[in-house]
Amino acid sequence: MGDNFLTLDDLPPGGKTVLLRVDINSSLNPETGALLDDTRIRRHAATVELLMDAGAKVAILAHQSRPGLLDCAPLKRHARRLAHLLDRPVEFIPDIHGQLAQDAIRGLQPGEVVMLDNVRFDPEEVAVKAWDGKGFAPQANTALVRNLAPLGDIFVNDAFASAHRCQPSLVGFTEALPMATGLVMERELRKLGGAIADGPAPRIALLGGSKAADSVAIAHHFLSQGVDEVLTGGVVANLFLMAGGVDIGEPSTAYIRNHVADWEQVVSDARTLRKEFGDRLMVPVDVAVSDGGLRHGLPVSDLPTKHPVHDIGLETLVTYLQHIKGAGTVIANGPMGVFENPEFAAGTREIFTAMANSDALTVVGGGETAMAFTQMGLADRVNHVSTGGGACIAFMSGQVMPVLEALRHSKRRFDEGGYNK
Repeated sequence: MGDNFLTLDDLPPGGKTVLLRVDINSSLNPETGALLDDTRIRRHAATVELLMDAGAKVAILAHQSRPGLLDCAPLKRHARRLAHLLDRPVEFIPDIHGQLAQDAIRGLQPGEVVMLDNVRFDPEEVAVKAWDGKGFAPQANTALVRNLAPLGDIFVNDAFASAHRCQPSLVGFTEALPMATGLVMERELRKLGGAIADGPAPRIALLGGSKAADSVAIAHHFLSQGVDEVLTGGVVANLFLMAGGVDIGEPSTAYIRNHVADWEQVVSDARTLRKEFGDRLMVPVDVAVSDGGLRHGLPVSDLPTKHPVHDIGLETLVTYLQHIKGAGTVIANGPMGVFENPEFAAGTREIFTAMANSDALTVVGGGETAMAFTQMGLADRVNHVSTGGGACIAFMSGQVMPVLEALRHSKRRFDEGGYNK
């Protein structure tokens, strides 16, 4: 990764003023504003602590939700929680880039930290978010960047969960300051990228859940990048079964029609994928349907059915478990079925438990997959659980991500001596 991006090893932060972008967007109680989950704050605390220990002067930029939503709140509670985790002061500044924020940054002493307010309170942060695929001039020309960049020596982007976005606080500083990865960003890129490209063989991926269009794109990227096999479950498996000419029954077909945007094209893409990669793309040979809320097993050869498909079947589960047992790398994105219902949790629970017990390199995508591992008490038994939802999907499907492009741009400029600060 070091060949593409600058890290804090390349840009020693000691004694320097660091503008640090993190993603601590967290679940809040809509009535009280209290933090319900501090997972992301805990992850980013390691980067803040490293900078403080190095004697950097740190100004944190972050967002919470988006304008118009009940949880689009100031970051005072986030700063307080971070201070508690670090057992050191973190001063909250109720300003983003005005005089109050600028004075606070100028007044920092080595090892001190301030957290500026929710960047999404700034209209330009919300409005200037399109990327033309070339540079970041519109983002660099915003008041936030013009006001804060002259105060900083280094910009550290640790916000992997927002790496698919192109807002000023994420990419605008790359023209003015050397831009490095923080520890969260670095770990995400190493773990996710390493697992896909050169994790121990054989490499297998488990793709499930309801985001079928994303998973078709991920499957294509994985198989093209040398992942040996993709094992499917959930709505993803149903869609691939349809692509193989299987009538899965009206309830499950209707779900795909109603919940998968441009579903006919997605099925067509899945059909092309099955033809291109054959047995490397595995679909269930049996399923579990909901018959009046009760689990009922059914071989795929007996489809269609009038009951909705809610899990992989027992024979499929045994086959998938054998593949996990022999794998060197296992990447999971999405559950195998409706795991929220105990009646249909078996496929997801057994698959994820096998991952947790495996000696393989195990990597878990963000979003509902991370939630499932956490709910099952398995999150601390895998090698890496991503902090990203949409960003993780974008990365795993090989999409161009503006923040990563900005990091690459900064690396090139730094190597060419393009920064004069």
